[in-house]
Amino acid sequence: MKRRKLITTLTLSALFCTLICVGSFIRIPMPNIMPITLQTFFVLLTALVLPLKTSILAICGYILLGLIGLPVFSGGGGLGYVLMPNFGFIIGFFIATVTIGVLVQKLKNRKLWHYIIISLLGITVIYISGVLYFAFITNVYNNNNYSVVWFIQTAFLPFVPKEIVCLILSSITAFKIKLYMTRVL
Repeated sequence: MKRRKLITTLTLSALFCTLICVGSFIRIPMPNIMPITLQTFFVLLTALVLPLKTSILAICGYILLGLIGLPVFSGGGGLGYVLMPNFGFIIGFFIATVTIGVLVQKLKNRKLWHYIIISLLGITVIYISGVLYFAFITNVYNNNNYSVVWFIQTAFLPFVPKEIVCLILSSITAFKIKLYMTRVL
């Protein structure tokens, strides 16, 4: 039985890691620095659907694949990607996955609005981490002097409509398939 659970955990982690990777290739170029991708949708879905350890394994696999050089991040891959301004969003993916996973575990009576609120919290974590890291790398490491307003206009506001759609779609999808996933696990 333990072997079956291990195989199921590894398979689901690999599947959702792959979905996150695919989400980074579905992109719409933007006039600012970062493209619009579907990574957030798949990160939210992973954290909402999978058990905590399995979702952490999936997001860590995604980050590891990117850091060893596979071009799975929206702007490529490799260890040097840590110095890219948008790497903070990748860090935010991990923090949001843990946060969402812990909160979903505590849910007893699952309702759609629970998933929506938890997803909103996850997106908030992703953007706090992402925008702060973006500002740090841009202003401190790259020695620029952009204002807080510029960072909000560049790294947050253009993505709000897409994130609202991702939040709603990932919540509905997770709500619908969660019953089936508990049977598998």
